[in-house]
Amino acid sequence: MMDMLANRGHSLAASSDGRAASLRTIDGYIFDPTPDRWVVATAAGPASFNFRNLPGASGKLRDGIKDACAALLQSISPSRVTQALSAYRVFIRFLAGGPDGNEIDEIDVDDLLRFGESLNKRQRYQLRRLKEQLILWAGTGAYGLTGDLQRLLPKLATETHEVGAAVRTMDPDAGPLTDLEYDGVVAAMRKGFATGEYQLADYTLMVLALTLGARPLQLASIKVKDMTESKRQDGTSVFILQVTRLKQGQGVRPRTLFRPRKLASGIGELVRSQCNAAKAWAKENGIAPEESPLFPSLDTKRRSAQLSQIGLAGHYSGKDLGGKLSRLLNKLHVTSHRTGRPLDLFQTRLRRTFGTRAAAEGLSAPVIADLMDHSWVDSSLVYIETRPVMMERIDKAMALKIAPIAQAFAGTLVPRDDVATSKVIHFASQNALERVGGCGKFAYCGLAAPLACYTCSYFNPWVDAPHEVLLDQLLVEREELKQMTDLRHASVNDRTILAVADVVARCRAATEGQK
Repeated sequence: MMDMLANRGHSLAASSDGRAASLRTIDGYIFDPTPDRWVVATAAGPASFNFRNLPGASGKLRDGIKDACAALLQSISPSRVTQALSAYRVFIRFLAGGPDGNEIDEIDVDDLLRFGESLNKRQRYQLRRLKEQLILWAGTGAYGLTGDLQRLLPKLATETHEVGAAVRTMDPDAGPLTDLEYDGVVAAMRKGFATGEYQLADYTLMVLALTLGARPLQLASIKVKDMTESKRQDGTSVFILQVTRLKQGQGVRPRTLFRPRKLASGIGELVRSQCNAAKAWAKENGIAPEESPLFPSLDTKRRSAQLSQIGLAGHYSGKDLGGKLSRLLNKLHVTSHRTGRPLDLFQTRLRRTFGTRAAAEGLSAPVIADLMDHSWVDSSLVYIETRPVMMERIDKAMALKIAPIAQAFAGTLVPRDDVATSKVIHFASQNALERVGGCGKFAYCGLAAPLACYTCSYFNPWVDAPHEVLLDQLLVEREELKQMTDLRHASVNDRTILAVADVVARCRAATEGQK
């Protein structure tokens, strides 16, 4: 690989002496490397390279960096090359001593050591990152690094950057969601789709983001043909979605490596419906139906001829889809029981939640790494090391306190009504069946009453019904499950507990108001 890159670097240097040359990035985008500014199409979004903005670099060193970047673009992702160019820019600016400092013609061992010595303890990880970027440069054979420096780089000891702080601390603003927050997000998504606030494509996008823990670029790259449905002998369907892998090393083009992800039947049927809608869109827009993106970019201004050149006609870029997903999620307005503020939701946070929940289920680090498409198992160890307890306990006082914040109750509190006006909901107490309210749906419901009723918008609990008896019963059952199994199983009804607690609090307030 290094010899191949070196040959590419030398050939580009020869072509820059007045002869035009066209190069193809690893994504398949063809560009002219002779100007000092490049804009390269990628699935993530346009990648920009400005070789005029290298303060402190001599003309010869500038050409060497340009040659190195051109060679790297043919073998690694453009996003990694932009990171490398940014690192070179910062390093050379440091060596020059500022915009009006010395001109740097070549970089040697002392230069790198001096940069390392300038970093304080919290910044020392930057030397490791610079080392990795310089190794890429050295591998191309392009001008700019002395032989002594190239021999030192593989042996240079550096410090790693602390990762996973948001996961380890369960950061309330950027870390994984607790079980209660997660359930709140799911409930809000379902309600939004049921009421028509979210269209099919937007709801499907949010569901896959939450259940797959995929990066925005992976979601943006999915095509209709990546979804397959097969039948079991009993006639039920098996849904498999092929999700493209990213960051799997040099020389790997996007949409060449995939990991099959099995979807639950309900999610599979949802994705199938979105596939049909995407195929219809593709026919109207001159795209082969099977090549249609699962999530088409409906805004014509965002459709790019550059994306078409790399086989992603009609797709969102990863950056655009990530922004769209954040906007959709934050429209949910789910309040955190930890902060009392609406949750700030974005895909990185959903990925952290996915990893945390996978670890809580007992999955190993290699399995989590595979599911999250990590290049190294080490990246997944933070979830195994912490295995945070999402909710240590819920007693009656706590349930009554955080219930209004959790917004689990979705119905309407009403006075006791004539039983003929609605279907009556009961629960079994120690003494008898107790009536607690009515259902306004007037249709068959396959959900388990009364537990499912308290989080349903059709439920009309009565002010004078024995909701507090049900709350006490649920709390006792939770504690018994915790003793017999574990907290994960015991917390399965936590959202229902909070919904019942909210009803209890409202009944108390209504009764006090009447007095």
